[in-house]
Amino acid sequence: MNTKQFVRVAMLTALACVLTIVPKVPIGGGYVHFGDCIIYVAAMILGPIPGAIVGAIGHSLADFISGYPIFCIPTFIIKGIMGFAIGKIVYGHVDIKHFIIGGIVALVIVTGGYFAAEIPLMGYETALVSLISSPIQWCMSMVASAIIVPILIKNRKRIGF
Repeated sequence: MNTKQFVRVAMLTALACVLTIVPKVPIGGGYVHFGDCIIYVAAMILGPIPGAIVGAIGHSLADFISGYPIFCIPTFIIKGIMGFAIGKIVYGHVDIKHFIIGGIVALVIVTGGYFAAEIPLMGYETALVSLISSPIQWCMSMVASAIIVPILIKNRKRIGF
């Protein structure tokens, strides 16, 4: 990883952290935020490893700062896998088909991952709520990403990626 890419990954990681914390709209057992769309952006534009780094570090740091340290390790794993998977599917193939496939894979990873993580942490009943809140969060992130990514791609040369 060269210096330029390192700085981009660091900036996107910080942005993912901030947008996971603010704004935060509570739903069920979780909350809706814009942080996931930064994972999509990083994975689509920089690739699977940067996507994994942005997801894992940015979101687990947000959990820690927000007072949810119990979720730091599950979030690190789940969001890291999510960023890597999106990057593997979409990086180099930024089109609607790959975007939708990457989004569906992300939905399965996040919903299944948090459901499995919440069972031992919070109990089965609470984990069931994540089966509703995770898809709501996913939907908002997909919409935000569908707006942001085409703008970035259109301005790719000016931005320098």
